[in-house]
Amino acid sequence: MRLWSKAAPLALLVGLAGGAAAGTAAAEQTLEDLVVTATRSSSAVQQVGGASVAVISAADIAASQVQTVAEALRLVPGVNLSPLGGLGTTTKVFLRGADSKNTLVLLDGVAVNDPTDTNRGADLANLSLDNIERIEVVKGPMSVLYGSNASAGVINIITRQATDQTQGSLSAEAGSYHSRKVAGDVRGTVGPLGYSLALSHLDSEGYSLANADNNAIAQGGNTSEDDGWRNTSFSGKVNAQLCSSTALTALVHYSDAQMDLDDWGAGYAGDRFALDWTTWQYQPDPTGRTHSRIDTERLFGRVNLHSVLLAGRLLSDVDFSQARQQRDAYDNDGQPFYDYLGETREWRWQGQYQLGGGHSLTGGIGHQTETADSSAQSKEDATTLSAWLQHQWLWHGVDLVSGVRLDDHDRFGSKYSWRLAPAYRIAATGTTLRASYAVGLRAPSLYELYSEYGNRDLDPEKSRGLELGIDQLLFDERLQLSASWFRLRFKDRIDWDYSRVIAGNPWPGGYNQLAGESESEGVELGLRYRPSALWQLVLDYSYTDTRDPDGRRLVRRPLQQVHAGLRYQPLTALCLQLDGYWYDERDAIGSARDVNGQPVTTLDDYVLVNLAASYQLTEVVELYGRVDNLFDEDYEEAWSYATPGQSFYGGARLRF
Repeated sequence: MRLWSKAAPLALLVGLAGGAAAGTAAAEQTLEDLVVTATRSSSAVQQVGGASVAVISAADIAASQVQTVAEALRLVPGVNLSPLGGLGTTTKVFLRGADSKNTLVLLDGVAVNDPTDTNRGADLANLSLDNIERIEVVKGPMSVLYGSNASAGVINIITRQATDQTQGSLSAEAGSYHSRKVAGDVRGTVGPLGYSLALSHLDSEGYSLANADNNAIAQGGNTSEDDGWRNTSFSGKVNAQLCSSTALTALVHYSDAQMDLDDWGAGYAGDRFALDWTTWQYQPDPTGRTHSRIDTERLFGRVNLHSVLLAGRLLSDVDFSQARQQRDAYDNDGQPFYDYLGETREWRWQGQYQLGGGHSLTGGIGHQTETADSSAQSKEDATTLSAWLQHQWLWHGVDLVSGVRLDDHDRFGSKYSWRLAPAYRIAATGTTLRASYAVGLRAPSLYELYSEYGNRDLDPEKSRGLELGIDQLLFDERLQLSASWFRLRFKDRIDWDYSRVIAGNPWPGGYNQLAGESESEGVELGLRYRPSALWQLVLDYSYTDTRDPDGRRLVRRPLQQVHAGLRYQPLTALCLQLDGYWYDERDAIGSARDVNGQPVTTLDDYVLVNLAASYQLTEVVELYGRVDNLFDEDYEEAWSYATPGQSFYGGARLRF
C-alpha cells in the first residue's frame, strides 16, 4: 500500500500541532545535557566531535508510558526493531540498517549482547524501563571505544542515581490481554552510602503469537492459543564515597521471565506442527499439546572504583563487569528442547587526562572472556585483550575526536580499528557541521564458529563507515533542525548460506563468509520545535537503503520510516502525548512461506499511533493511562507473527 494511503493518521497527528507545536523531550537537548557513551566520559552533548547522539530521557519515558527499552527506541530515527510478536518475544535491533550483531547494547556499561546468540546480537526482550534515567544512542561506528560489536553504534541504558533525600514510588496498572503490573522504586542516602533500587512484576495472558488475522497461514485451531508473558525485574545501585578523591559503585540487574511460544513449521508460525516423515514436510497439528515456552534468566553486575587524581586532571576508573544469561526452552509437550548459558567477564581500566589548551586524552586496557555452554554441544570460549587511545581537541568552535584501538583475539590475533570525528560549531548562527569516518571489525560469534551450523574457518568481518551531518538551532534554540547522510560497508560479512552442505545435517544450510560487500546508505532528517511550555513537536524521517553483495535488500529493514510526536501540557498536572509511526514495506526472511508453500517476499507497510495521558491528582497521587495502536492497525513485523491490536491500560502511582 502506498505512503499516501496510509498516512492519514500521521497527517492528523501533525495537524493537531496547528503549526505551533513542539518536539518530544526525547529529541530535546540543551547545552547542559551530558552524555557519557559518545566519548566514554561525561561530556556536553555538543562536545562529542562528529558523533550522532540521541537521548531518550526519563521525561520521554514517563510522557509516552512505554514499557520496554524496545518500545522507547522507536522514538529514535535510524533505529528499527524486529520482534517475533509483541512484548516479551525475541527482539533484535537494526541500527542504520546494519545487522543486530553490529550494535552493542549496554546496561549501565555492562554488555547485554549474548555470547550464545547466533551472532552475539542483543535480545531486547525483558528489558524493562523501571528505574531508567535515560537511554543514550550513538549512531555510527564506535569500535574504537567499544570493540567488536559496535561497528554500527552503541545503545547505553543508564539507571537512576542516588538522591540526597529519600524518594520513591509505588505503582499498579492493568489493561488489555489481562495484563497486570506492580512496581516500586526508592532512592536516597544512608550515611556514606547512596542507593537506587527498583522492583517490578508484570503478568500478561497475551494473545496468540501465530497471527489469527493472517488468512495466508493455516488457521483452523492452529492460531487459537494465547501466549502469555511473565517478567520479574530488579535493579540496584549502591555507591560509597571512600574518601574525598575515590568512590566505589556497585550495581546489579536481574530479570526472570517466561514467554509462551508457538511453533515455526511450514514457513510460518502456528500453535503446533508435526513432521510428516513420508514427505519430510511440517504440517499443522491443532490437536496436540501446546506447552512450548522459553524461560530466561539474566544477571548483570558491575563494580567500579573511580578516582580523581593529580589535582583533578586525571580521572581513573577500575572496572569489573559480569553478565550471565540463561535460556531454557521447552517443546509443545513440555519437555526440555534446548538450553544455553552465556557468560561475559571483563576487567577494564580507563584514564582520562586533561592536557590543557583544550586537549584531553582518554585511554584504557581491557581483558574480556566470553563463554557459551549448552547441553547440546561442548563449552566454548574466547578471550580478547584490548587497548584504546582517544584524543579530543576543543578550540574556537572546533571539536576534533580521533582514536585508535588494538584488539588481540585468542583465535584471530591482533587487529586495529580507528576513527576520526571532527565537528565545527558556529556560535553566531547556531550551526554545527559534523563528520566521522571509522573502520572496525567484528569477530565471529561462538555460535557462528562452533555450533552444528558453524564454520571454524570464518574470519572477522571488516567494516567502514562515513557520516556527514549538519545541525541548526533557530528562534532562541526553540527550533532544532538536523540532517545526516551515512554509509556503512561490511566486507566478509557472515550470514546464513542456504547452499552450504554440512556432513551429518539432514538439510543444507549453515554460516558462511559472503564474498563482496554489504552496505547500508541513508539519510536522517529531524525537526524539533517548542514554541512554548505548552507544546512540543518532533518529526523524524529516515531513509535506509540496504544491500547484500548480490544487490538484495536486507530482511526486515524498511526503506523509509517516519515518527511524529506531539506533547501537550495545558496544566502543570496534566500531560498528553501522541506518537505516530509509519514503517515502509520490508523484505521477509528467505524461509517465509504461505499456507500453499509459496514464498512470501514482502511485509506490508503500516501506521501505528499511540496515545498516553497522565494527571497529577495530588502531590502524592498520579493517575495515568494509554491506548496503544489507537486505530487498531493489523500489521506484522515478522511474517506470520501477530502484534498487539488496540490496547487499553490504566494505573496509579504513589510518590513519596
